[in-house]
Amino acid sequence: MNAFSPSPAPSNVSALLAEARDRMEQAGADSPWLTALVLLEHATGLGREDVLAHPDRILSPPELDQYQDLVDRRCAREPVAYILGYREFYGRRFAVTPATLIPRPETETLVHLALDRFRPLEPEESRGERAGVGSSRYAVLDVGTGCGAIVVSLLVQEPRLAAVGTDSAQDALAVARRNAESHGVLERLRLVGCHLTDAIAGRFPLVVANLPYVPSDQMDALDPEVAHHEPRHAIDGGPDGMSVIRAFLPALSQVLVPGGVALLEIGEGQAAELVERARDLFPEWTVGAERDEAGMDRFLVVERREG
Repeated sequence: MNAFSPSPAPSNVSALLAEARDRMEQAGADSPWLTALVLLEHATGLGREDVLAHPDRILSPPELDQYQDLVDRRCAREPVAYILGYREFYGRRFAVTPATLIPRPETETLVHLALDRFRPLEPEESRGERAGVGSSRYAVLDVGTGCGAIVVSLLVQEPRLAAVGTDSAQDALAVARRNAESHGVLERLRLVGCHLTDAIAGRFPLVVANLPYVPSDQMDALDPEVAHHEPRHAIDGGPDGMSVIRAFLPALSQVLVPGGVALLEIGEGQAAELVERARDLFPEWTVGAERDEAGMDRFLVVERREG
């Protein structure tokens, strides 16, 4: 008897998509069919129309190896954004790595709010030492910039703006720099490695921040994509989720110009306590909360009194 058993013929696109969908569904990954399609496009370099129009196409060995590797990573619940190396945010593509938090759609509202609150600096405020950004008539400080999605989006939308972004993780700052360069705004962005605002001496009319706000005891209950793959320091906000934000609030007296506004993304159910805390710190300032598109109080708004 001939013991030789011929190797099975390589699977075509249709069979590969079906197999990947089934594997990811069993692994608990969301949107398994769409993800199978996106990963196949990424592995082959083909557009969606080409993939769907040629279901009998046979992948080359390198393409097949890469596709199987991508599917394996997704079955291990690695976020799609890390697998692809990018995430869409505010209509633009941003590079992301495991060193950075993946931008969320709800954070786009923070960009909207910030754009609505720009105001020109007074001439004496526009000097580099005061504003921290050279001679621009507008200035913003992004605290905990991560991949830079917020501040780069602002710079692209407002060509007169110059900005400073801080982060304690040098790897994250490298990603932010790459995103600023790819979107043509690097000359208007200064990136500073420090904890919160420790290395910032200037004052700004606008401060934005998306700091950690998930309670520590909820971290392990998050989806594996978040709990096991995204940087914990960018998510874990301490016992009640508000430790980092509370630690940051007093610094607003040092980084906001009179009449300036700070916008902070916060977690569900945190608005009342953080509004009270900010009012205790700054009784003469205006403090409130703005809702996200789901109707939740998602953003803490702190406005320094003029004069």
